[in-house]
Amino acid sequence: MTAHSPERLAQSPAYAEPVLDELALRIERGPNRDGDTVSEDDALWVGRLRRIGAAVVARWGYPGLVESAELLISELVTNALRYGADDAIAFKLVLAADAFVIEVDDGSPGRPRVREAGPDEESGRGMLLVSAVADEWGVSPDGTCTWCVLKIPQAGQPS
Repeated sequence: MTAHSPERLAQSPAYAEPVLDELALRIERGPNRDGDTVSEDDALWVGRLRRIGAAVVARWGYPGLVESAELLISELVTNALRYGADDAIAFKLVLAADAFVIEVDDGSPGRPRVREAGPDEESGRGMLLVSAVADEWGVSPDGTCTWCVLKIPQAGQPS
């Protein structure tokens, strides 16, 4: 089973079945990677996926969750681009009966953690934001996929 296979991604969070719809994309990363730095070309994917995710969540009938989904997508995709090990990143947005699930698989076994960044640090707050906005979040057993869940208010009732 490859790191980006549907079977691998399905191991992530527990949410109520059935899956009603989903969007899955594979992003090929550019060759200009330098440690923790994200190239300008790769950084464009953060905005693209925010816009795609916002459009999908709104299309699914939950415009009240768009801003939260955009923030979560930004943080998870940025982390994947910055720290991921693979040449590609798998992005998945799932509409389940009671929640949205955002999954980002970067091929890196390194696990993100919530930390408190100092007042002069320019980064380091991403997972703190994820933990504050998402109803739950976690990492797959092999550490390559980070996921988060946004519960749908009054499950099954679009706003």
